[in-house]
Amino acid sequence: NPTYTGTYVYGRRRSFNVIEGGQIKKVKIQQLPQEEWKVTIHNAHEAYISWSEYLSNCERLRQNSPVSLSDGCPSTPREGFALLQGLVICGKCGRRMSPRYHGTGGCRAAYECSQARKQDGSMGVCWTVAGAAIDTAVAEQVLEAFTSEQLDISLAVLSELENQAFEIDKTWQLRLERARYEADRAGRQYDATEPENRLVARTLERRWNEKLQQLAELEEAYQKARLVQRLELTAVQRQQILQLANDIPTLWHASTTTNLERKEILGLLVKQVAITPIDAPERSTRVQILWHTGVTSELIATRPTNAEKFRTPNQVIQLIEELAVGRTDSEIAHELNRRGLVGGKGRAFTKKGVAWIRWKFGIQKPLSNPQVAHLGVSPEGYYSTSALAEKLGVGIHTVYYWRDKGIIQAFQETPRSPWWYIVTPEVLKTLREKICRVPVKSE
Repeated sequence: NPTYTGTYVYGRRRSFNVIEGGQIKKVKIQQLPQEEWKVTIHNAHEAYISWSEYLSNCERLRQNSPVSLSDGCPSTPREGFALLQGLVICGKCGRRMSPRYHGTGGCRAAYECSQARKQDGSMGVCWTVAGAAIDTAVAEQVLEAFTSEQLDISLAVLSELENQAFEIDKTWQLRLERARYEADRAGRQYDATEPENRLVARTLERRWNEKLQQLAELEEAYQKARLVQRLELTAVQRQQILQLANDIPTLWHASTTTNLERKEILGLLVKQVAITPIDAPERSTRVQILWHTGVTSELIATRPTNAEKFRTPNQVIQLIEELAVGRTDSEIAHELNRRGLVGGKGRAFTKKGVAWIRWKFGIQKPLSNPQVAHLGVSPEGYYSTSALAEKLGVGIHTVYYWRDKGIIQAFQETPRSPWWYIVTPEVLKTLREKICRVPVKSE
């Protein structure tokens, strides 16, 4: 409230009636911008904070406010799955789009343009689109900015900016030196004036005050210019920046990185993202990225139909193919859930769900086939029961005993499928020592 600054204001809001269907339904209150306030009287009473601090607080509140109230200002990052929360602009009407979450735990995000309904009372939604494909396309574009080539270019530009900033600062110093000299000269002239020459003294005093005022204004302008401080990097810091080409992509894809942290990384580079639907020749979305540098990038993202939204993502299918060998369906489901992946309907994976996906997409588990077990050793280096018994010269029941006691690690890909044993040189050495220690029975 501006009252805390010692300022009296009047006319910060205005009210008007809303007419719907020929009837006055309600009175709407509208906040007015500061330049439209009717009365503003500073220093009307004792202040608790300064006017500049008040304006700074208002700006911070505006940035932290919900998207619907931010008036074009991106909101602070939150924990939701929508990567572009607070950055997306509707390419059709120019209004800000809001994230909408669906599925278990809000794991599926969509971007919806509903500001016309909130601001103008219009019915319906401008348009909505699933966010997964858009988020992926923008993330890939952002990570490309951290390649070694891009960072080399950025450091070269930074060096040029440092040189320009140095030259500008030298110009400021020359102007300040000139202003100080003129003020000192005017002061000496005033001091050298005889008291009897009052007219001359008043003229020199006025000239001295003018020079002092010019010096104060120039110093204030210089301090404001220095607020935008140039970034000076050492050789070690430059090497650390180049290392980002490897560190940032790894950090981005790490399972320990939260959605909030990814949004903070994104906000350092991207200012706004405008998305526009394209229906022909192929259903897709035009994505236009406005970087903080003022440069724009444009790309095309797929726009799935309602049926395609519920399909199992290709990323999940490929990962199940990789995990199918040597893991049970329960272990595969656990690994998918650990990585934060979800199915087409936004639900966590279960043992039955993974088995159904394998059946639908023909993903085989070769180690579950008894015919493969007859080969003895799988391509991955796992031993079957008979192959391990033959290699060690013992019976299969001895192998079963070692397996039940946990001496050797074994697994089944599916229930009632063959057992496979993970045999390393260390395990073989341990088992051979046990065989040597077995006493021989006398006749």
